[in-house]
Amino acid sequence: MTHYIRVAAVASVFLLTGMPVFSGSAAAHECDIFTSIRSHKGIYFIKGEFYVKTPLVSAWNVLTDYAHISDFVGGVNSSVILEHEKSMFLIHQEISGKVFFINRSFDLKLLIHEHPLDLISFTDISKKNFSIYEGSWELSSIQGQTRIVYRLEAEPKEWTPWLIGKHAFKSNARAPLNEICSEIIRRSAG
Repeated sequence: MTHYIRVAAVASVFLLTGMPVFSGSAAAHECDIFTSIRSHKGIYFIKGEFYVKTPLVSAWNVLTDYAHISDFVGGVNSSVILEHEKSMFLIHQEISGKVFFINRSFDLKLLIHEHPLDLISFTDISKKNFSIYEGSWELSSIQGQTRIVYRLEAEPKEWTPWLIGKHAFKSNARAPLNEICSEIIRRSAG
């Protein structure tokens, strides 16, 4: 049973560019968050989506605030820009999480590519906890709102039972999206 708890802790990591998901101070009513998850051969495919009534550039500025993400996303202990060249960033993040009373810490080394005001793609190149950990943030303007779509493909290095992995990823998907949405609204309000 201890193995399953440890595996669930690994599976609970979900990220803005690698961030874990925890309850935070974000107000859940500010954004309607839609999430879905599926799995195939131990790989989890997570999608989150929300709309926010702010200019696209406001959302972009929050999503690309890599050095300050720990200020507004719970569970991110530190986020340091190691390298930056044009639209490429190398970020080191220390994150922590708690699942089933077990605390875990993770180090991620994220290679991030930006396509300004449109797409942010990321890959964990450290491969410490995941064989695959890559995803994206897509932004678009639709009828005066900014649509934000988050995608993550993750394969934990340790085998994860489907029900535990699904629960860990899906139940935790809303918290960081709400925290990000709240930060976008907060910064837009001035």
